[in-house]
Amino acid sequence: MKYSPMFIILFLSIFATSWAAEKKETSHYEVVDEYIRSLGTTYNLQQVAKKDIEVDNKSDDPAIAGLMSGIRNSTRVKLELNYSIQKLKGMNLNNPFDTLLPTTIDFYKNKHELHDDLIKIATNLLSGPKPGVDYGKMAAIMPQITAQVEYIDESIFQLMPMVFALLIDTKPDSEGHMSHLNISTAQKLKLIDSINGYFGESLDQKDKNWTVSSAAVLKAYLLKDYKCTDEWHK
Repeated sequence: MKYSPMFIILFLSIFATSWAAEKKETSHYEVVDEYIRSLGTTYNLQQVAKKDIEVDNKSDDPAIAGLMSGIRNSTRVKLELNYSIQKLKGMNLNNPFDTLLPTTIDFYKNKHELHDDLIKIATNLLSGPKPGVDYGKMAAIMPQITAQVEYIDESIFQLMPMVFALLIDTKPDSEGHMSHLNISTAQKLKLIDSINGYFGESLDQKDKNWTVSSAAVLKAYLLKDYKCTDEWHK
């Protein structure tokens, strides 16, 4: 079947419009808000795990209780990572931030795999002795996995300057400085309130883990003397 040139042009026009709509850039405020939500939820899960360890240590068999808690906590983390990955997959950022979301998604996928490994190891240890299984080696792998998880959390921490840069307006001020944000004062305060709500006094602790440090960095940037849209548009 042959198509007229006008039909082909119309088809390509519709296709191009559809593609552009699919690739529309997500609001930078929305992206930063999601990073804060993800960090806050991760921190809450860390606190739950910490409380579980305290309870496990008081149980009749701390080792068994610890393995069971580990399975529960890693399952919770996997569920949250699945949610975060889907949220980020539904977002899009243009150059020069186009690598930020795919990089973060890769980190989340790696963490998901590591927590899956922890669950498998804990499950095998709880299932009892089986011939040909080196349980000592298996147990020794667990701290290696947790170290890899910490390394990923550190890598996410190193992304925070770029996450905040999403909020910096690309147009310099009269002196050539990048001193303007592309969000309103109300939006900025909402992001700060969200960080405070998730992390509270942990932001002021000296020995912060990487997740809390990530939130602290974002808050510190938000508290700097940047002018919001309702200030510099006056």
